[in-house]
Amino acid sequence: MVGLANVALLKNDLLMEEIHSADVGGLTVFVMPKRGFRRKYAEVFVHYGSNDNSFIPHGGQKVDVPPGIAHFLEHKMFEKEWGEAFAEFSRVGASANAYTSNSYTSYLFWTLDNWKEALKVLFEVVYRPYVTDLSVAKEQNIIGQEIHMYNDEPGSRLMRETLEALYKRHPIRLDVAGTEESIKEINKDLLYLCHETFYCPANMSLFVAGDLDPSQVFDMAGKLVQEFATACKEEPQRLRPDEPPGVGADSEVSLPVPVPLLQVAWKDVPSWGRGDALVRSELGASILLDILFGKSSAFFSRAYEEGLLDDISASYEAWPDYAFAAVSAQTSMPGELAARVQEEIEKARKSGVSEKDFLRTKKASVGRYVTLFDSFDTVGEMQVHLHDVGQDVFSYGRILEEASIQDVNAKFDMLDRGKSVRTIIRDKR
Repeated sequence: MVGLANVALLKNDLLMEEIHSADVGGLTVFVMPKRGFRRKYAEVFVHYGSNDNSFIPHGGQKVDVPPGIAHFLEHKMFEKEWGEAFAEFSRVGASANAYTSNSYTSYLFWTLDNWKEALKVLFEVVYRPYVTDLSVAKEQNIIGQEIHMYNDEPGSRLMRETLEALYKRHPIRLDVAGTEESIKEINKDLLYLCHETFYCPANMSLFVAGDLDPSQVFDMAGKLVQEFATACKEEPQRLRPDEPPGVGADSEVSLPVPVPLLQVAWKDVPSWGRGDALVRSELGASILLDILFGKSSAFFSRAYEEGLLDDISASYEAWPDYAFAAVSAQTSMPGELAARVQEEIEKARKSGVSEKDFLRTKKASVGRYVTLFDSFDTVGEMQVHLHDVGQDVFSYGRILEEASIQDVNAKFDMLDRGKSVRTIIRDKR
């Protein structure tokens, strides 16, 4: 039996929520007991995403792989010599899915019954690749069509154009799926190399939620690690290019949209660190953007009443090696709205946010935080990401409670007009 290490209990007595964690044969396992819930959930996170196109394998030399290979590998992991894994999940009564992001590849399932059988299928999916030259050629055609479809999807295209303008060298500027040209360079040997490098317990986490006994989950995970996984002592070494401080040019794309889409984005300075500094920065930025451009902001009310926009949203994404803020809107006057966004920032920068707006927005953020614990997938994704930067979902809540107006006003520095780009999508026909 694989032993346990680093066993810990994370909890919040006020929320009456807890997460049990342990190192099970090198695999980090989190269990969130939810008494009385019929549905059971499990998700394996591989710390491997579309940004990891340059790396040093265990004991090897630097390798550069084609953009889109992490997403390509995710697709291939459901094909087994004995058939399709999706069909096997269905046979045991589970609903499965998977996705690839910039930093992670995730495999998950929901089920009411046969949880142990479904978990075994999940482990076979992630640890036992079966790739042939014929299946690679078939997948190249499938993903090529998917890329073509995404290029015509306005929302996806808006973000892609923005990131390509914000970043000059960092792989965040590349589409998760790659390009029609890059996926043609993917072959069986490269897929096996990436799996061997990244799909090992030390580079993976398992998050489980439901009416389950944590000790029983740890025991079963240990048996499955022993049965399916190949041991590795440490994570692979990821390589990133030096990203220059500046940004590229504004862009405009012609697509058939009923109302033009606008996105104004700013490149922030990444933390390159662990701990609460990254979380505090992310919370400060998110609260600031909500105050300035959220649905309850004075800016939104004025612009909506003037007929300047139909909808607006603001977001901030922070990782140790990159960070950016974005304001997105549907507007018939994208140029004018973009100028008004920059004007609103400069006006607010002079006085800072008000105590009233800060307290109102922070209270709303705390409310959203409390309700997220009924969303197993959201908690799992947060927990794994935060764990990888030395935090957890409960420390996130504590940092949110401690957030000050000074933390929020400090993030005005990220909204530097000189580090911003504007992307517009409209129908030019």
